[in-house]
Amino acid sequence: MTQLVACGSRFLALAPALALALACAAAAQTAEPTDTVVLTDGKTLAGLVLRQDENEVLLRVGTRDRTIPRASVRSVDSIAARHRLFLNGWRPVPADDAAQLLEMAQAATHARLPHETRLMLWYAALARPKEAAIHELLGNRQQGGRFLVQIDGAWVPFEKADALGEDFGKAWLLRSRHFSIRCAAGLRAALDTLLDLEALYWAMQDLFGKDLKLLEICETIDVRLYRSRQQMPGIGTHVGAVFAADEAALFTCFENGKAFALAHEGTHALLHYLFVRAARSRGALPGWLEEGWAEYMLGRLDTKVPGKPVLRERSEMPGHRAVLAQAARRDDLYTVHRLLNLKSSDFMASSLQDIKYAQAWALFRYLIENGNTQLRASFVDYLREATAGRGQASTFRRIFARQEQQLETEPWKQT
Repeated sequence: MTQLVACGSRFLALAPALALALACAAAAQTAEPTDTVVLTDGKTLAGLVLRQDENEVLLRVGTRDRTIPRASVRSVDSIAARHRLFLNGWRPVPADDAAQLLEMAQAATHARLPHETRLMLWYAALARPKEAAIHELLGNRQQGGRFLVQIDGAWVPFEKADALGEDFGKAWLLRSRHFSIRCAAGLRAALDTLLDLEALYWAMQDLFGKDLKLLEICETIDVRLYRSRQQMPGIGTHVGAVFAADEAALFTCFENGKAFALAHEGTHALLHYLFVRAARSRGALPGWLEEGWAEYMLGRLDTKVPGKPVLRERSEMPGHRAVLAQAARRDDLYTVHRLLNLKSSDFMASSLQDIKYAQAWALFRYLIENGNTQLRASFVDYLREATAGRGQASTFRRIFARQEQQLETEPWKQT
Protein backbone atom coordinates (compact mmCIF):
# COMPACT_ATOMS: atom_id res chain seq x y z
CA MET A 1 0.00 0.00 0.00
CA THR A 2 1.40 3.35 -1.05
CA GLN A 3 1.84 5.68 1.92
CA LEU A 4 0.58 9.28 2.00
CA VAL A 5 3.98 10.85 2.66
CA ALA A 6 3.19 13.83 0.43
CA CYS A 7 0.24 14.72 2.63
CA GLY A 8 2.19 14.83 5.88
CA SER A 9 3.78 12.39 8.28
CA ARG A 10 0.64 12.01 10.38
CA PHE A 11 -0.93 10.10 7.48
CA LEU A 12 1.73 7.40 7.26
CA ALA A 13 -0.62 4.86 8.83
CA LEU A 14 -3.89 6.23 7.45
CA ALA A 15 -4.00 4.58 4.04
CA PRO A 16 -4.02 0.95 5.25
CA ALA A 17 -6.78 1.68 7.77
CA LEU A 18 -8.93 3.38 5.15
CA ALA A 19 -8.27 0.61 2.65
CA LEU A 20 -9.50 -1.99 5.12
CA ALA A 21 -12.66 0.00 5.82
CA LEU A 22 -13.37 0.51 2.13
CA ALA A 23 -12.86 -3.18 1.45
CA CYS A 24 -15.65 -3.90 3.94
CA ALA A 25 -17.93 -1.12 2.69
CA ALA A 26 -19.96 -3.22 0.24
CA ALA A 27 -20.73 -5.81 2.90
CA ALA A 28 -21.55 -3.12 5.45
CA GLN A 29 -24.06 -1.51 3.10
CA THR A 30 -26.04 -4.74 2.68
CA ALA A 31 -25.81 -5.92 6.28
CA GLU A 32 -28.56 -5.63 8.87
CA PRO A 33 -29.03 -2.15 10.43
CA THR A 34 -26.34 -1.43 12.98
CA ASP A 35 -28.17 1.02 15.25
CA THR A 36 -28.38 -0.15 18.84
CA VAL A 37 -30.50 0.85 21.82
CA VAL A 38 -29.28 -0.27 25.24
CA LEU A 39 -32.08 -0.44 27.81
CA THR A 40 -31.72 0.32 31.50
CA ASP A 41 -32.13 -3.40 32.27
CA GLY A 42 -29.02 -4.13 30.19
CA LYS A 43 -30.80 -5.56 27.15
CA THR A 44 -29.54 -4.42 23.73
CA LEU A 45 -31.93 -3.92 20.81
CA ALA A 46 -30.66 -3.74 17.22
CA GLY A 47 -32.46 -2.07 14.35
CA LEU A 48 -32.79 1.35 12.74
CA VAL A 49 -33.48 4.41 14.88
CA LEU A 50 -36.15 6.39 13.02
CA ARG A 51 -36.49 9.18 15.57
CA GLN A 52 -35.45 10.06 19.09
CA ASP A 53 -36.27 12.93 21.43
CA GLU A 54 -36.38 13.61 25.15
CA ASN A 55 -39.51 11.46 25.53
CA GLU A 56 -38.99 8.37 23.38
CA VAL A 57 -36.96 6.43 20.85
CA LEU A 58 -38.63 4.96 17.77
CA LEU A 59 -36.76 1.85 16.62
CA ARG A 60 -37.54 -0.16 13.49
CA VAL A 61 -36.78 -3.86 13.84
CA GLY A 62 -37.47 -5.68 10.60
CA THR A 63 -40.85 -4.39 9.46
CA ARG A 64 -42.08 -3.39 12.92
CA ASP A 65 -41.63 -0.04 14.63
CA ARG A 66 -41.24 -0.05 18.41
CA THR A 67 -41.66 3.03 20.60
CA ILE A 68 -39.41 2.92 23.68
CA PRO A 69 -39.88 5.39 26.56
CA ARG A 70 -36.74 7.44 27.07
CA ALA A 71 -36.76 6.57 30.76
CA SER A 72 -36.15 2.93 29.75
CA VAL A 73 -33.14 3.80 27.56
CA ARG A 74 -29.57 3.88 28.80
CA SER A 75 -27.89 4.77 25.50
CA VAL A 76 -28.49 5.04 21.74
CA ASP A 77 -25.98 4.56 18.93
CA SER A 78 -27.44 5.53 15.56
CA ILE A 79 -26.17 6.10 12.05
CA ALA A 80 -28.27 9.27 11.84
CA ALA A 81 -26.61 10.83 14.89
CA ARG A 82 -23.14 9.94 13.63
CA HIS A 83 -23.97 11.36 10.21
CA ARG A 84 -25.14 14.65 11.69
CA LEU A 85 -21.94 14.98 13.73
CA PHE A 86 -19.84 14.18 10.68
CA LEU A 87 -21.47 16.95 8.63
CA ASN A 88 -20.92 19.43 11.46
CA GLY A 89 -17.23 18.51 11.37
CA TRP A 90 -17.12 18.86 7.59
CA ARG A 91 -18.30 22.47 7.47
CA PRO A 92 -14.98 24.17 8.47
CA VAL A 93 -12.78 21.88 6.35
CA PRO A 94 -11.34 23.51 3.19
CA ALA A 95 -12.34 21.52 0.11
CA ASP A 96 -8.81 21.88 -1.32
CA ASP A 97 -6.86 20.72 1.74
CA ALA A 98 -6.01 17.08 1.05
CA ALA A 99 -4.61 16.47 4.52
CA GLN A 100 -7.79 17.59 6.29
CA LEU A 101 -9.94 15.81 3.72
CA LEU A 102 -8.16 12.55 4.48
CA GLU A 103 -8.73 13.14 8.17
CA MET A 104 -12.42 13.58 7.38
CA ALA A 105 -12.36 10.35 5.37
CA GLN A 106 -10.90 8.61 8.40
CA ALA A 107 -13.58 10.18 10.63
CA ALA A 108 -16.30 8.93 8.28
CA THR A 109 -14.75 5.46 8.34
CA HIS A 110 -14.74 5.41 12.13
CA ALA A 111 -18.37 6.59 12.12
CA ARG A 112 -19.25 3.71 9.76
CA LEU A 113 -20.32 6.06 6.98
CA PRO A 114 -18.81 4.39 3.89
CA HIS A 115 -20.41 6.74 1.34
CA GLU A 116 -19.09 9.82 3.11
CA THR A 117 -15.64 8.21 3.29
CA ARG A 118 -15.59 7.99 -0.50
CA LEU A 119 -16.89 11.54 -0.93
CA MET A 120 -13.99 12.88 1.15
CA LEU A 121 -11.53 10.77 -0.82
CA TRP A 122 -12.87 12.10 -4.11
CA TYR A 123 -12.45 15.67 -2.82
CA ALA A 124 -8.90 14.72 -1.85
CA ALA A 125 -8.31 13.33 -5.36
CA LEU A 126 -9.40 16.67 -6.83
CA ALA A 127 -7.02 18.48 -4.46
CA ARG A 128 -4.13 16.09 -5.28
CA PRO A 129 -4.96 14.51 -8.65
CA LYS A 130 -1.55 12.82 -8.93
CA GLU A 131 -1.50 11.26 -5.44
CA ALA A 132 -1.32 7.51 -6.06
CA ALA A 133 -2.36 6.54 -2.55
CA ILE A 134 -5.66 8.42 -2.79
CA HIS A 135 -6.50 6.81 -6.13
CA GLU A 136 -5.60 3.42 -4.70
CA LEU A 137 -7.98 3.94 -1.78
CA LEU A 138 -10.74 4.76 -4.25
CA GLY A 139 -10.08 1.64 -6.27
CA ASN A 140 -8.86 3.58 -9.29
CA ARG A 141 -6.25 2.09 -11.60
CA GLN A 142 -2.80 3.38 -12.45
CA GLN A 143 -1.59 3.04 -16.02
CA GLY A 144 1.79 4.50 -16.74
CA GLY A 145 1.73 8.00 -15.29
CA ARG A 146 -2.05 8.30 -15.41
CA PHE A 147 -4.90 7.27 -13.14
CA LEU A 148 -8.05 5.68 -14.51
CA VAL A 149 -11.56 5.89 -13.04
CA GLN A 150 -14.59 3.80 -13.90
CA ILE A 151 -17.38 5.58 -15.78
CA ASP A 152 -20.28 3.59 -17.21
CA GLY A 153 -18.29 0.37 -16.95
CA ALA A 154 -15.25 1.73 -18.81
CA TRP A 155 -11.88 2.82 -17.37
CA VAL A 156 -11.04 6.36 -18.46
CA PRO A 157 -8.34 8.89 -17.51
CA PHE A 158 -9.31 10.78 -14.38
CA GLU A 159 -8.60 14.14 -15.99
CA LYS A 160 -10.94 13.35 -18.91
CA ALA A 161 -13.84 11.85 -16.98
CA ASP A 162 -15.75 15.13 -16.54
CA ALA A 163 -15.84 15.71 -20.30
CA LEU A 164 -17.72 12.47 -20.83
CA GLY A 165 -20.75 14.11 -19.26
CA GLU A 166 -21.70 15.40 -22.69
CA ASP A 167 -23.40 12.00 -22.79
CA PHE A 168 -25.61 11.71 -19.69
CA GLY A 169 -25.20 7.94 -19.79
CA LYS A 170 -21.51 8.46 -19.04
CA ALA A 171 -22.01 10.73 -16.05
CA TRP A 172 -20.53 10.34 -12.56
CA LEU A 173 -22.43 8.05 -10.17
CA LEU A 174 -22.00 8.83 -6.45
CA ARG A 175 -23.79 8.22 -3.15
CA SER A 176 -24.20 9.94 0.18
CA ARG A 177 -26.18 8.81 3.21
CA HIS A 178 -29.61 9.87 1.88
CA PHE A 179 -29.02 10.68 -1.80
CA SER A 180 -27.62 9.13 -4.97
CA ILE A 181 -26.62 11.25 -7.95
CA ARG A 182 -25.95 10.83 -11.65
CA CYS A 183 -24.05 13.99 -12.54
CA ALA A 184 -23.01 15.14 -16.00
CA ALA A 185 -21.60 18.44 -14.69
CA GLY A 186 -18.36 17.02 -13.30
CA LEU A 187 -17.07 15.36 -10.16
CA ARG A 188 -16.86 18.49 -8.01
CA ALA A 189 -20.43 19.47 -8.89
CA ALA A 190 -21.59 15.99 -7.87
CA LEU A 191 -19.76 16.15 -4.52
CA ASP A 192 -20.95 19.66 -3.70
CA THR A 193 -24.54 18.85 -4.66
CA LEU A 194 -24.71 15.74 -2.47
CA LEU A 195 -23.39 17.62 0.54
CA ASP A 196 -25.70 20.58 -0.15
CA LEU A 197 -28.61 18.15 -0.10
CA GLU A 198 -27.46 16.44 3.08
CA ALA A 199 -27.25 19.86 4.75
CA LEU A 200 -30.79 20.58 3.56
CA TYR A 201 -31.94 17.26 4.99
CA TRP A 202 -30.61 18.09 8.44
CA ALA A 203 -31.92 21.66 8.23
CA MET A 204 -35.41 20.20 7.71
CA GLN A 205 -34.90 17.88 10.65
CA ASP A 206 -33.61 20.70 12.86
CA LEU A 207 -36.41 23.12 11.98
CA PHE A 208 -39.38 20.76 11.86
CA GLY A 209 -38.29 17.38 13.23
CA LYS A 210 -39.47 17.87 16.80
CA ASP A 211 -42.81 19.54 16.02
CA LEU A 212 -43.76 17.13 13.25
CA LYS A 213 -42.00 14.02 14.61
CA LEU A 214 -40.09 13.54 11.36
CA LEU A 215 -38.64 10.10 10.75
CA GLU A 216 -35.25 9.20 9.36
CA ILE A 217 -35.57 8.64 5.61
CA CYS A 218 -34.71 5.03 4.87
CA GLU A 219 -34.75 5.19 1.06
CA THR A 220 -32.12 6.77 -1.17
CA ILE A 221 -33.38 9.83 -3.05
CA ASP A 222 -32.48 9.83 -6.74
CA VAL A 223 -30.88 13.03 -8.11
CA ARG A 224 -30.01 13.71 -11.76
CA LEU A 225 -27.80 16.71 -12.44
CA TYR A 226 -27.44 17.70 -16.10
CA ARG A 227 -24.78 19.89 -17.71
CA SER A 228 -27.39 22.37 -18.99
CA ARG A 229 -31.10 22.87 -19.46
CA GLN A 230 -30.74 21.68 -23.03
CA GLN A 231 -29.50 18.28 -21.85
CA MET A 232 -32.56 17.67 -19.65
CA PRO A 233 -34.88 15.18 -21.39
CA GLY A 234 -38.62 15.59 -21.70
CA ILE A 235 -38.75 18.67 -19.51
CA GLY A 236 -37.96 21.58 -21.78
CA THR A 237 -35.38 24.32 -21.66
CA HIS A 238 -37.74 26.66 -19.77
CA VAL A 239 -37.62 24.42 -16.69
CA GLY A 240 -34.28 24.26 -14.92
CA ALA A 241 -35.27 21.93 -12.09
CA VAL A 242 -38.17 19.77 -10.97
CA PHE A 243 -38.93 16.98 -8.54
CA ALA A 244 -40.92 14.37 -10.43
CA ALA A 245 -43.07 12.54 -7.88
CA ASP A 246 -44.08 9.85 -10.36
CA GLU A 247 -40.42 8.91 -10.78
CA ALA A 248 -39.45 9.90 -7.22
CA ALA A 249 -36.45 11.70 -8.73
CA LEU A 250 -35.03 15.23 -8.59
CA PHE A 251 -34.00 16.66 -11.97
CA THR A 252 -31.83 19.76 -12.11
CA CYS A 253 -29.13 21.36 -14.24
CA PHE A 254 -25.80 23.05 -13.60
CA GLU A 255 -26.19 26.80 -13.92
CA ASN A 256 -24.07 29.70 -12.64
CA GLY A 257 -21.66 27.33 -10.94
CA LYS A 258 -24.17 25.21 -9.00
CA ALA A 259 -27.21 22.96 -9.25
CA PHE A 260 -30.17 25.15 -10.17
CA ALA A 261 -32.94 25.65 -7.53
CA LEU A 262 -31.50 22.78 -5.51
CA ALA A 263 -32.88 23.75 -2.09
CA HIS A 264 -36.34 24.38 -3.56
CA GLU A 265 -36.62 21.10 -5.46
CA GLY A 266 -34.72 19.27 -2.74
CA THR A 267 -37.41 20.38 -0.29
CA HIS A 268 -40.08 18.99 -2.63
CA ALA A 269 -38.18 15.69 -2.64
CA LEU A 270 -37.91 15.61 1.15
CA LEU A 271 -41.59 16.47 1.62
CA HIS A 272 -42.49 13.62 -0.72
CA TYR A 273 -40.28 11.10 1.03
CA LEU A 274 -41.17 12.26 4.54
CA PHE A 275 -44.92 12.59 4.17
CA VAL A 276 -46.02 10.56 1.16
CA ARG A 277 -43.73 7.53 1.01
CA ALA A 278 -42.32 7.11 4.53
CA ALA A 279 -45.37 8.28 6.46
CA ARG A 280 -47.94 6.92 3.98
CA SER A 281 -49.83 10.19 3.75
CA ARG A 282 -53.31 10.22 2.30
CA GLY A 283 -52.36 12.67 -0.41
CA ALA A 284 -50.16 15.48 -1.63
CA LEU A 285 -49.75 18.73 0.28
CA PRO A 286 -51.76 21.79 -0.84
CA GLY A 287 -50.07 23.69 -3.64
CA TRP A 288 -49.49 26.89 -1.66
CA LEU A 289 -48.03 24.98 1.28
CA GLU A 290 -45.63 22.86 -0.74
CA GLU A 291 -44.35 25.81 -2.79
CA GLY A 292 -44.22 28.10 0.23
CA TRP A 293 -42.28 25.50 2.21
CA ALA A 294 -39.83 24.99 -0.65
CA GLU A 295 -39.27 28.73 -1.05
CA TYR A 296 -38.92 29.10 2.70
CA MET A 297 -36.09 26.57 2.81
CA LEU A 298 -34.45 28.15 -0.23
CA GLY A 299 -34.35 31.46 1.65
CA ARG A 300 -33.30 29.89 4.93
CA LEU A 301 -30.01 28.44 3.61
CA ASP A 302 -26.93 30.51 2.84
CA THR A 303 -25.25 28.60 0.01
CA LYS A 304 -22.32 30.88 -0.75
CA VAL A 305 -19.80 28.08 -0.08
CA PRO A 306 -20.47 25.01 -2.27
CA GLY A 307 -21.22 21.88 -0.25
CA LYS A 308 -21.41 23.82 3.03
CA PRO A 309 -24.79 25.56 3.42
CA VAL A 310 -25.34 27.55 6.60
CA LEU A 311 -28.75 27.92 8.22
CA ARG A 312 -29.83 31.55 8.50
CA GLU A 313 -31.82 32.86 11.45
CA ARG A 314 -34.70 33.71 9.12
CA SER A 315 -35.74 33.01 5.55
CA GLU A 316 -34.49 35.82 3.32
CA MET A 317 -35.86 36.29 -0.21
CA PRO A 318 -35.27 39.90 -1.35
CA GLY A 319 -36.77 39.16 -4.76
CA HIS A 320 -40.04 38.09 -3.19
CA ARG A 321 -40.11 41.19 -1.01
CA ALA A 322 -39.81 43.38 -4.10
CA VAL A 323 -42.57 41.46 -5.87
CA LEU A 324 -44.89 41.81 -2.87
CA ALA A 325 -44.29 45.54 -2.61
CA GLN A 326 -45.00 46.09 -6.29
CA ALA A 327 -48.07 43.82 -6.25
CA ALA A 328 -49.45 45.69 -3.24
CA ARG A 329 -49.07 49.03 -5.04
CA ARG A 330 -50.90 47.63 -8.08
CA ASP A 331 -53.52 45.84 -5.97
CA ASP A 332 -52.50 42.51 -7.56
CA LEU A 333 -52.17 40.46 -4.40
CA TYR A 334 -54.23 37.29 -4.10
CA THR A 335 -56.65 36.98 -1.22
CA VAL A 336 -55.70 34.32 1.31
CA HIS A 337 -58.79 32.33 0.27
CA ARG A 338 -57.61 32.30 -3.35
CA LEU A 339 -54.03 31.48 -2.34
CA LEU A 340 -55.14 28.52 -0.23
CA ASN A 341 -57.06 27.08 -3.18
CA LEU A 342 -54.27 27.32 -5.74
CA LYS A 343 -53.29 23.92 -7.08
CA SER A 344 -49.71 22.87 -7.78
CA SER A 345 -50.41 23.27 -11.51
CA ASP A 346 -51.45 26.89 -10.91
CA PHE A 347 -47.91 27.68 -9.80
CA MET A 348 -46.62 26.44 -13.15
CA ALA A 349 -48.86 28.85 -15.09
CA SER A 350 -47.06 31.99 -16.20
CA SER A 351 -49.89 34.34 -15.15
CA LEU A 352 -48.80 36.22 -12.00
CA GLN A 353 -46.44 33.36 -11.21
CA ASP A 354 -43.99 35.53 -9.31
CA ILE A 355 -46.78 36.82 -7.05
CA LYS A 356 -48.02 33.29 -6.29
CA TYR A 357 -44.57 32.13 -5.19
CA ALA A 358 -43.91 35.32 -3.23
CA GLN A 359 -47.20 35.12 -1.33
CA ALA A 360 -46.83 31.39 -0.62
CA TRP A 361 -43.36 32.07 0.81
CA ALA A 362 -44.53 35.11 2.78
CA LEU A 363 -47.50 33.32 4.36
CA PHE A 364 -45.41 30.31 5.36
CA ARG A 365 -42.63 32.53 6.72
CA TYR A 366 -45.03 34.78 8.63
CA LEU A 367 -46.67 31.86 10.39
CA ILE A 368 -43.61 29.76 11.20
CA GLU A 369 -41.38 32.66 12.28
CA ASN A 370 -44.03 34.63 14.13
CA GLY A 371 -43.08 35.95 17.54
CA ASN A 372 -46.60 35.19 18.74
CA THR A 373 -46.07 31.67 20.10
CA GLN A 374 -49.78 30.88 19.95
CA LEU A 375 -49.97 31.79 16.26
CA ARG A 376 -46.91 29.69 15.49
CA ALA A 377 -48.35 26.78 17.49
CA SER A 378 -51.55 27.02 15.46
CA PHE A 379 -49.51 26.80 12.26
CA VAL A 380 -47.71 23.72 13.57
CA ASP A 381 -51.14 22.21 14.22
CA TYR A 382 -52.07 22.98 10.62
CA LEU A 383 -48.83 21.41 9.36
CA ARG A 384 -49.63 18.25 11.29
CA GLU A 385 -53.07 18.14 9.71
CA ALA A 386 -51.70 18.87 6.23
CA THR A 387 -48.94 16.27 6.39
CA ALA A 388 -51.59 13.73 7.38
CA GLY A 389 -53.58 14.55 4.24
CA ARG A 390 -55.99 17.05 5.80
CA GLY A 391 -54.53 20.35 4.62
CA GLN A 392 -57.50 21.67 2.64
CA ALA A 393 -58.50 25.31 2.82
CA SER A 394 -61.33 24.54 5.24
CA THR A 395 -58.83 23.16 7.77
CA PHE A 396 -56.73 26.32 7.50
CA ARG A 397 -59.76 28.57 7.92
CA ARG A 398 -60.95 26.61 10.95
CA ILE A 399 -57.58 26.83 12.71
CA PHE A 400 -57.06 30.52 11.88
CA ALA A 401 -60.66 31.72 12.12
CA ARG A 402 -59.73 34.44 14.64
CA GLN A 403 -56.81 35.70 12.56
CA GLU A 404 -58.64 35.88 9.21
CA GLN A 405 -58.38 39.65 8.78
CA GLN A 406 -54.82 39.75 10.14
CA LEU A 407 -53.65 37.19 7.58
CA GLU A 408 -55.09 39.20 4.68
CA THR A 409 -52.56 41.99 5.25
CA GLU A 410 -49.75 41.26 7.71
CA PRO A 411 -47.77 38.52 5.84
CA TRP A 412 -47.16 40.77 2.84
CA LYS A 413 -45.66 43.66 4.79
CA GLN A 414 -41.91 44.29 4.70
CA THR A 415 -40.64 43.06 8.08
